[in-house]
Amino acid sequence: MPKKRTEIPREVAARVLFEQHRTCCVCRERGKPVQIHHMNEDPSDHDPGNLAVLCFDCHRDTQLRGGFDRKLDSDQVRLYRDDWTIIVRRDRATHAADDNLVRRSTDHQFELATSVAEIYRENQEYELLAMHYDVIGNTELRDKYVELVLSQDSDDQTIVYLRQLQGRHDLIPPDVIQREADRYTKNKDWSQRARFFEGVGRSTEAVLDYLRSISESIEEGNAFSAAFYLKELQKTDLLKDLFVLAFKKAESEGELWWQVRALQELEWDSELRELLIANESEIDNSENPMLQAMLARAKGDIDRYSELQKLMASKTRSSTYGVATDFNSA
Repeated sequence: MPKKRTEIPREVAARVLFEQHRTCCVCRERGKPVQIHHMNEDPSDHDPGNLAVLCFDCHRDTQLRGGFDRKLDSDQVRLYRDDWTIIVRRDRATHAADDNLVRRSTDHQFELATSVAEIYRENQEYELLAMHYDVIGNTELRDKYVELVLSQDSDDQTIVYLRQLQGRHDLIPPDVIQREADRYTKNKDWSQRARFFEGVGRSTEAVLDYLRSISESIEEGNAFSAAFYLKELQKTDLLKDLFVLAFKKAESEGELWWQVRALQELEWDSELRELLIANESEIDNSENPMLQAMLARAKGDIDRYSELQKLMASKTRSSTYGVATDFNSA
């Protein structure tokens, strides 16, 4: 039995159109009439993660089931949508960075930004105002309108979206986070749940969901989708977050070697130097020439560093499968 179509809430529709630049995420041809498509074919599910902006031509392609015409399935539309929103955000960030130069030579950009803000204000589109001021880099006005929106009866998705816009996931109530996580779980939308977990600071769960999404894509033969989310994972701070967790775990367990390795991977050189010098006595009494060499380098003792490098070279033995050593390595 087909689901009953209901109207998309105005604030949700406005946000989706804003994020996708009122442009079809598939053909990306500017100026074409567009509509909002429900990717799971449930016209009552207005979760922003289920919505994509399509022109009428591309929307028709989601309805076709064979013949000579191609069909866009939900996975394809989702990938187009995710790719397009990244491009839109990147372009807006670039334009915002360039605006300072532009405004020095012309009043056009300033006048445009002011006019757009006034239109949103007259229409009482305060969420769009918050997003607009975020794009142009006015965080003070962004936060003013975020608080105005949230002072009203906002739904969970709006709360999460606006707090993440501010970079203040710490202000999201725990019950809101749990309900949103449950919603993504119900939809089995692992890539979107990964982004959500990243946005609320739950790094380990975000990585697990990225890997789950990537693994499923590979198993289903969707190489581009797997590569897309693997690249997205690589560009996040999640790998750094895991090394930070590894450092804290090693610190709590008194594992000096793994504290050192985590700081090396994080490329936190000053913290590494401080750690080595703070543990000078333990390192000097150890039988680990690698740690001793790192300590000597941290202290600027070149003679001692060279001596230890020679010692490690003398203990290195080649083997059929590579190089074997008598000291710790990652």
